Amino acid sequence: MKDDEQLRLVEELERIAGELAALREGQDLLASVLTARGDLEATHAPLVERVRRAKSRRHGGGRVYLEVLRDKYQVTGPEIDCPSLLHLCKARCCSMRVALTEQDLEEGGLKWEIQRPYLLLRDGADGYCTYLDRATSGCRVYERRPVKCREYDCRQDHRVWHDFERKIPAPFTPGPRP
Repeated sequence: MKDDEQLRLVEELERIAGELAALREGQDLLASVLTARGDLEATHAPLVERVRRAKSRRHGGGRVYLEVLRDKYQVTGPEIDCPSLLHLCKARCCSMRVALTEQDLEEGGLKWEIQRPYLLLRDGADGYCTYLDRATSGCRVYERRPVKCREYDCRQDHRVWHDFERKIPAPFTPGPRP
């Protein structure tokens, strides 16, 4: 299997996992509201226990994301003229999950999500990376950016482009993403 295919499969699995997590959170929120209102009884104990476990996961008991250690300064990505494409792609890559490496942690300076350790911090309001300069769509930590950001190739990513060669972006709805 080619690296591009593997990358697409991994990204698709991450997208699906994110959607499932969002559905679980919605279910957990609904169960919390129903429990608080007194609409769930003892017969609903399994659901109430699931909500308790989910709340525990949100406060540090969940999955830890840590990318395989590589020297990020040795990683080169594809030659893509991002500045000329930003008006089309809307910097979608900056809204995707990015796991940090031990190297990022040792260097310090990059913030990660508390609820999802070592995922690069994204803004809660729009779902974009906290280091995205909203005025220029440039990266404020470009020289220290993580491996995933350095090696990412948007050209075949169906979440970004319908047709990269003809510069046709995929449908896109701005807002927070899982």
